[in-house]
Amino acid sequence: MSRISRKKVLRAALGALLLLSTLGAAGAAHAGARLPARAADVPSTVVPSIPGCTAVQPVSAVTASTWEDVNPPRQAVDGDLTTRWSGQGLGANLVLDLGQARTLCGLKIAWHRGDLRWNDFNIYTSTDGANYTVVWAGRSSGSTAGFESYPFAAPVSARYVRISFWQSQEGSWASILETAALGPDSGQDGEHVVVAAGDIATTCEGSGCGHARTSERVLAINPAAVLTLGDNQYDNGTYEEFTRYYATTWGRFKAKTKPAPGNHEYGLGDGAAGYFQYFGTAAAPAGKSWYSFDLGDWHLVSLNSEVSRSAGGEQVTWLQNDLARTTKPCVLAYWHRPLFSSGSEHGDFPNMKPFWDVLYGVRADLVLSGHDHDYERFAKETPDAVASSSGIREFVVGTGGATPKPFGTVRANSQRRLQANGVLKLTLAANAYSWQFVRDDGAVLDSGGPVSCNG
Repeated sequence: MSRISRKKVLRAALGALLLLSTLGAAGAAHAGARLPARAADVPSTVVPSIPGCTAVQPVSAVTASTWEDVNPPRQAVDGDLTTRWSGQGLGANLVLDLGQARTLCGLKIAWHRGDLRWNDFNIYTSTDGANYTVVWAGRSSGSTAGFESYPFAAPVSARYVRISFWQSQEGSWASILETAALGPDSGQDGEHVVVAAGDIATTCEGSGCGHARTSERVLAINPAAVLTLGDNQYDNGTYEEFTRYYATTWGRFKAKTKPAPGNHEYGLGDGAAGYFQYFGTAAAPAGKSWYSFDLGDWHLVSLNSEVSRSAGGEQVTWLQNDLARTTKPCVLAYWHRPLFSSGSEHGDFPNMKPFWDVLYGVRADLVLSGHDHDYERFAKETPDAVASSSGIREFVVGTGGATPKPFGTVRANSQRRLQANGVLKLTLAANAYSWQFVRDDGAVLDSGGPVSCNG
């Protein structure tokens, strides 16, 4: 579909939805209420991506009016298209709690057997969880097993989103593989906020855990992407550990997470099986454990510090080719083990120099790592630790939840060192970046920028 055709379809759909919302909102404000017109009377167009409305919002909790034991509500937001929520009956509903009021402009849903049957449903929003207003009503296409996006007639501020099911082509079962509330794209003005941390979830449960506190901070920041810097789950990164500890905290924004593995994921000698099973295609979108993606003026690269680190090896060769192809003026790379670190537990990891050599050769801007359980910011420097205005700035952010550790010998060009759990907030702007280290209680302990990109 051409850009002009898509705009015409969206404009027509939004106009119809606005009229429908005006006529039926009052009667549909109560739980279980139907619109005066049958939902099926409202035409639905498959909209894979709503222009300007693709920012996935974090989910704090998910509930449902009914479900099967094997298909509970949480499986509709676990980032896994092989699991689902299923509930039976007229008005069966799924409710997303976003933790706080957010600006929403649409919803996306992947329906179970969505390529074989249509589903009639309404979408409601609420600020208090008691009074709901209809923002969309219609029928899924019945032609895709992937995501369909449903634009609201106008942006709304809401904390809760409810999907109420009425019927499907095959009966009275509501079955959703995945769903997500969508907000206006961050970065429409050229800025994208990302959050990064490594050494995250320990075998600790409850709100007092370090990873629970830092996850609340990420939810409050609501970034466009979350970069994990390895050792995402202790002690061995098994799938069972991921689903018990990580999933209940940092897993709440799994849909926007761009992970990298660490040594603890590889500790059992099983090739980080738990990490790859939990994150699925997000951990290896192109079939390898290293990958890249773009945000505005920025090219971001996730690397694996645990395998293929040698110059001339598969990963370093891929990195050279990937950076040769990008046209973005700013480059950020991240992985687990830092080339430079003043941490007393691990310190420098010289085997990472081949990564740095390639990145420095294209005038990359930022490198993020974890491994040492502390926060450290370095001045711009070369791969040989020589201060340089055209060098790479490294951040060590092993502060996602594991117990902070003391520093040892301070390395050259180290500018700021902190022992605290928290996250690095980066604002990636047009040809520039700024940073904040935000402690788990919200205090900003380090900040700087904007700094122009090297490119």
